[in-house]
Amino acid sequence: MEMREIEAFLQVAGELHFTRAAGRLGVSTSRVSQAVRALERRVGAPLFERTSRQVRLTPLGERLSAELRPAYERMKRALDEARESTSTQVLRVGVATSLLSAVVDGPIQAFERARPHCAVVRSAHPNTDPSRWGKDWPVDVFVGWLPADTAEVEAMGLAVGPAWLLRERAALVPAGHPLGRRAVIDAEELAGHEILYPSGMRQQLADLWIPRATPGGVPLRRVPRHRSGSLEEAIVLVAKGDVIHLTVGGVRPDNPHVVTVPVSGMPPMICAPFWPTGTDSTMVRDFAQISGASRLRSNSRGRTARSE
Repeated sequence: MEMREIEAFLQVAGELHFTRAAGRLGVSTSRVSQAVRALERRVGAPLFERTSRQVRLTPLGERLSAELRPAYERMKRALDEARESTSTQVLRVGVATSLLSAVVDGPIQAFERARPHCAVVRSAHPNTDPSRWGKDWPVDVFVGWLPADTAEVEAMGLAVGPAWLLRERAALVPAGHPLGRRAVIDAEELAGHEILYPSGMRQQLADLWIPRATPGGVPLRRVPRHRSGSLEEAIVLVAKGDVIHLTVGGVRPDNPHVVTVPVSGMPPMICAPFWPTGTDSTMVRDFAQISGASRLRSNSRGRTARSE
């Protein structure tokens, strides 16, 4: 049997319509009919009952379809895997601008070592950008900050890979601000101060970053002054002295007029790869698993070194 005959037969068997099967295969209806007739000649009996109104499989056609389809799927999968192993693939990885190279380089290099035929093309974006992209992402996967409880994020149609980091919340505060001299800010103390709100971000996601109220229920004064939604813009706005930006621990602004103060009483955030559920692929899932395992090993080594 020729592959084109098997493909044509299985497609018609699934669609029970020659024209739709041809559309699926990207060939003409006559070509599909010719392939099916050629297969019927090889078998020596009809595989379909054709009338002007419908197409049905004959009992022989049903048996052949049931036996051929699993074998065809296995063969197709094997060919796809063979092609993937011998051709260079490109994975577009977006990275939040707030992440240091020291955090990102190791996991990406671990993936490239594990998948030598995959080239990673990296680009930097504000953490707010994925919520603006909708269904038209310029990258295959994005590594950025999310709430530690990812259930609400996943309900928005995003798949989330293993976490790279977990960080407690922190605030960027003007250096001369009363809260800027504190060792720790209690979340309740944020009430009464203007908090920068990323208005360009999808509201449902923005509210997870910057809640409407403190844990005690006191409304927060959220001000939508962000234009780009980038950390760099937030630092400039905080440096002007009249707004606070909620972020994660470890952010160190290169600006003498801005300080980072830990915030207690708020759920932590995670840094993790995430992507739209509908664009799921083997390469993206591999990246999430391999990079996550790499960060886990790195974090474990760091804890061991500190304990020693």
